[in-house]
Amino acid sequence: MGPEVINRNKNNIFHGNYAGRDLNVTNIIMQEESEREFVVTHNANIKPVAYFTGRERELEDLRQRIEEKRKSVLVSGMGGIGKTHICRKLFEEYSNRHAEDGNGPFRHIGYVEYDGNMDTSLQRCLKYKEQDSPEKNREAAWRELEYLASDGKLLLFVDNVDKTMKEDPGLQRLNGIPGVVILTSRQASVSDEFESYRIGFLGIEQCKEIYEKIRFEDSGGNIKPEEVQDLEYVIEKLAGRHTITIELLAHMARTKLWTAKRLMEELEEKGFQLQFRKNGELINIQKSYEVLYDLSKLTGAEQNILEAFSVFPYIPLAAETCNEWLLADAGVNEEDDILNGLYQKGWLQFEMEYESYCMHPVFAQVIHRKCKPEYGTHSELIEACRKSIEIFQGCVVIECLPYIPFAENVIAELVVGNDFEQISFIADTAYLLFYVAEFKKARFLYEMLLTIIENELGEEHPSIATIYNNLAIVYEIQGEYKKAKEMFEKSLRMKERVAEEMCSEIAISYNNMAIMYKDWGKYKKAKELYEKSLGISERELGEEHLTTTTIYNNLAILYENMGEYSKAEELYEKSLRIKKRVLGEEHPDTAKVYNNMAIVYWRLEEYRKAEKLYEKSLQIREKILGKGHPDTAVSNYCLGLLCRSKGEYKKALSYCLKAYKTLVYRLGRTNPNTQELKI
Repeated sequence: MGPEVINRNKNNIFHGNYAGRDLNVTNIIMQEESEREFVVTHNANIKPVAYFTGRERELEDLRQRIEEKRKSVLVSGMGGIGKTHICRKLFEEYSNRHAEDGNGPFRHIGYVEYDGNMDTSLQRCLKYKEQDSPEKNREAAWRELEYLASDGKLLLFVDNVDKTMKEDPGLQRLNGIPGVVILTSRQASVSDEFESYRIGFLGIEQCKEIYEKIRFEDSGGNIKPEEVQDLEYVIEKLAGRHTITIELLAHMARTKLWTAKRLMEELEEKGFQLQFRKNGELINIQKSYEVLYDLSKLTGAEQNILEAFSVFPYIPLAAETCNEWLLADAGVNEEDDILNGLYQKGWLQFEMEYESYCMHPVFAQVIHRKCKPEYGTHSELIEACRKSIEIFQGCVVIECLPYIPFAENVIAELVVGNDFEQISFIADTAYLLFYVAEFKKARFLYEMLLTIIENELGEEHPSIATIYNNLAIVYEIQGEYKKAKEMFEKSLRMKERVAEEMCSEIAISYNNMAIMYKDWGKYKKAKELYEKSLGISERELGEEHLTTTTIYNNLAILYENMGEYSKAEELYEKSLRIKKRVLGEEHPDTAKVYNNMAIVYWRLEEYRKAEKLYEKSLQIREKILGKGHPDTAVSNYCLGLLCRSKGEYKKALSYCLKAYKTLVYRLGRTNPNTQELKI
């Protein structure tokens, strides 16, 4: 008896260009030792702000923890009081120590800006050998980090962590890194494994020093003696020694050429005053920052751009991308230099080395609440972002990955989905998430799309049938077969109501439902649906169409399960001829047919033919999809069972374990596709 066919969803027809992904946990190409430097992240020149001052006690405490090689330290505190600056100061200090004598306590140091997901943050920041697929890159980044930390001499800073370990499994994996890890976070705790160290407010003298450095920049000016009392009042009574607020006030005073006295008068006239709870948290920052927002007297274009940043994640976005996404939206061009102007006014942060902008979360929260950004004033931004995440023939998907957090935030904060452009944006984001195997997130967006279309366009809108189909496939991947069946049936009913316009779509629905009935062992019903699907597809699309050949392949699987091997072989050969002619020999769909044909020969006890076809399928899949792809796992599993039947138990175990590890990593131990493996 041959092996059961696993990873069933691969025979479904998804509305999009999805052709499978590479999940590689082996065959990762690592950097050569000669390629590794002391600073292992791309942002090698991380530096604190030029006006960094004070924090001697905090720096000494953290140095002691670092030198003692404590596994990890959480630097905690409210937003805007200098956690990032402290970590950047330590990064600079240890980098300089290494540059001076090369004999410091660490072999490697790195700085990672967290983007809401540790996997993507690591890929974006760490230096590692680029692979040929998103999944390989993710694993290669982790393998590189694990190697760098293997002797415990890695110092890694991860800035602005806003998730817990439970919310981001990548943080749990980071916890297993043996080096020293310092996280910055506004949360009181990321997990029990991270030791908490709380940051307090700067003293009045340090705050005055920061103000003076920003206010006078490189002019050589300073606070006059008669201004000291007014400045101290502003810092202590009005700004509450809140670091980022003092920075913003200094920027404002510089651009408006205000003295400390004038600044104090303007703030008091407008009723500005930060107030704090006993534990140090702000209680009226919204109202107070609205005063500063109004005092800045921003133009309409500047307000538009700040609104956009208020819905972005706290991740630097390249100036070139900012120009592409934001300038047309705001009705300005590059010559206006509006982004730099907002940086000079203190509302945006600018990373010099990478020429990128971002907005501090404190500002983002305030501006978002005050301005309440709406889709109507940011349609150009949404369309530009959509183009950045759109997957089309020949596009390099890895280039889309950095924009996923931006697309997700824009959808969460800005898109309400009541017109075609917004629906398209959500659909493209959902498809990209599906493509990169973020099934949970893709499902959330497809379910959102379904609700939006039903509410805004009506339950009979043609696009709902497509959403039902795609959502059903996601449900099936996640093992929720009852929900998948319901969605497939809804999709089919809708298509049948407009049969003339959607004949080929009906064929797809029949195919997908037939797979489900075949998997349940209801072969008679499955055969009926496959034959309906095939009849429509041959008539409407022709025998040479790839949809038709997919149905040939699936019907052949059914005949094989029913023991009608000659019929199965005939259909496989027909499907194979077309796929080789249309797609070529080295294509995942061609490999699928080879694998399925091998099962027929196995069951006919023609083991030599079966082994040859399995090996051919495995060779193509390893080359095109990678050794860690679920389809490659199918080939490994089948070869393992074949070896076991021949008494080659060591080889059999090796093949089957490869398959099992891949599916556990890719789908999880409880997924039905994983549980079907019999090792």
